Amino acid sequence: MAKLLFEHFIVLMLENRSFDHLFGYLGKGDGLPKGGATNYLKPTDSESEAFSSRKGGDYTAIGQGPSHSLKQTNEQLFGQTKPTPAISAKTPPLNGFVASFKEALTYDLKRQPTSSELQQVMNCFDPVQLPVLSTLAQSFVLCDRWFADVPGPTMPNRAFVHAATSQGYTYNANWKPKFNCKTLYDRINANKSLSWRSYYHDQDDILELYPYLEKNETNHVQFEGNFVSDVAGDKLATYSFITPAFLNSPQHPTNSMHAPADVRPAEKLVADVYSALRSQPNVWKKTLLIVVFDEHGGYYDHVPPPAAVSPDGIAGRMDESFLVPFDFKRLGPRVPAILISPWFKAGVDSTVYSHSTIPGSIIDALKLPGGFLTKRDANANKLTAKYLIDDGKRTWRTDTPDVNAPVQPRPLDPMAREVLDGTVHLDPHPEQRNTLRTKDIQDPAQAKQFMRTQIAKHLEHYFASKGRPKVAAELSTQNQTASTSVSPSRIAELKRSTKRPKQGVRP
Repeated sequence: MAKLLFEHFIVLMLENRSFDHLFGYLGKGDGLPKGGATNYLKPTDSESEAFSSRKGGDYTAIGQGPSHSLKQTNEQLFGQTKPTPAISAKTPPLNGFVASFKEALTYDLKRQPTSSELQQVMNCFDPVQLPVLSTLAQSFVLCDRWFADVPGPTMPNRAFVHAATSQGYTYNANWKPKFNCKTLYDRINANKSLSWRSYYHDQDDILELYPYLEKNETNHVQFEGNFVSDVAGDKLATYSFITPAFLNSPQHPTNSMHAPADVRPAEKLVADVYSALRSQPNVWKKTLLIVVFDEHGGYYDHVPPPAAVSPDGIAGRMDESFLVPFDFKRLGPRVPAILISPWFKAGVDSTVYSHSTIPGSIIDALKLPGGFLTKRDANANKLTAKYLIDDGKRTWRTDTPDVNAPVQPRPLDPMAREVLDGTVHLDPHPEQRNTLRTKDIQDPAQAKQFMRTQIAKHLEHYFASKGRPKVAAELSTQNQTASTSVSPSRIAELKRSTKRPKQGVRP
């Protein structure tokens, strides 16, 4: 067996972000096209309202964020929820992200969403907003053709990183499936000299989904109090999987990046994992860290997912009325993935990978008994030859960057919440005087921005209508969105709006 560069492999799988959403403006890899990207409110109607990609992501999402079920992902990719096999076989036009988000938000908010709310699904982060992930993506290997294995939600995609199949599941199914397939951990168990460990915060994929997996007292441990000490004591397992926190509390915020939660606690988690490794050079030298996202979360991406081989010939389940057919012969949308090691120079890898690449590569590199798990990991492109084999030509880097997590959001106290909700009633449009608009705001900075915008919007409409509330309620702008300060040009456009037909949702 060839000499391996690493003794330890760590996978940190975060949640629900597309490549363009995080790295579209990074300036590295295949980000957003030079002229940007556009979706229309009605996917096939260029006369309907247009929404273009915009620099500046939203730390938190409105409502519950974009939908990412198989049905809604179909709409995002193909502009329809039930594409025929012939349509599914074609290159998707990626034209239904806004239409899908509109459906999700209408359900969440119990009203028609505004244009500025719908814009969130096309917004992409400025690199300065994500200093940790942006620094690591610039400094190590950024994979810009890594795709989810299922064009759908969390559970089936996490199943693929563990077992290269979801055994026909395309939906979360309340996390009740009890899979009986073999997993990467079964393969590791077959070699007594190797080990695996699951670090969890509040949910443990492996424990929940694979009840028949043989385990011991070292396999499942809490992340806090164990990961850093394991690194410091040089006690890492051969393969480690880190599951982020899905639940929120003032002491331990959600750090998975799953919308609508704030993304900054996830930045801190990545920084904590990376910094723990980097602080121990002897461990750092022999460890590969993979930071990857389970699926796109409904956010826009401009790269069409490619075809794939069915892992086991099991068709998508149809035992619930909301399910749509799926044959597992195409991948899900593109997600961010970074390969981090001091042996790697900064670069971009445009090889097509998916989550099944991970078990496939580990099984291949370690020559694990039993071989590949399914046709999916057997056929997936591997990391082995390019990254895992010690060819004697690599140079140990001493210039790996330090990272600093952004200031973490603080929850609003009851008085701040009351004040925030009160500014909703300043809105000149009666249909928007609803505190559902503020229920997902947790960060004081975001609350302050919302409140200032409400005040500016109220004053602009007041001046444009000369203090007449009924007139103010009919005013709108098409070319400018509300901001935190009063804008003379916006007031002028509001005045002109009384002379034209009103279309669409009022800003």
